[in-house]
Amino acid sequence: MDPFATVAQYDARFPGRTASDEVLGQCLMDATMAIAEVLDRKGVSYADHDEQFAYRLMSVCRSVANRILPSDVPVGTTQFSMTAGPYTQTTSYTPTYGLPKLLKSELDMLGVGGGSIGFARPAYGRLEPEVDSDDQG
Repeated sequence: MDPFATVAQYDARFPGRTASDEVLGQCLMDATMAIAEVLDRKGVSYADHDEQFAYRLMSVCRSVANRILPSDVPVGTTQFSMTAGPYTQTTSYTPTYGLPKLLKSELDMLGVGGGSIGFARPAYGRLEPEVDSDDQG
């Protein structure tokens, strides 16, 4: 399987990367596999698609790859500090950083969002009216 986005398509949207083409290619492939897994689970075919769906696949792929691609200050960094001498650098990440996870907006773009818009709770008490034993003829 080829990635849903090319290195050139990624660079057109996110210029100035510092990672190599090989690293970016792996990130695009990881993103593609994550997208394919979601679509497979939802029963959506990505093999035969129209131009609009192909663009959506490409767009989501490069966005997911951008979140997992290493950079000087990676996406997902919650705290970053650097000291010039004696050369200290500290970076803190959210727990999910580096995992190719699709955002709700990306799932919606692919037509597989299906997120819940509320919740239901069971009714309390009895669902059937009580029948008095004297009324049962």
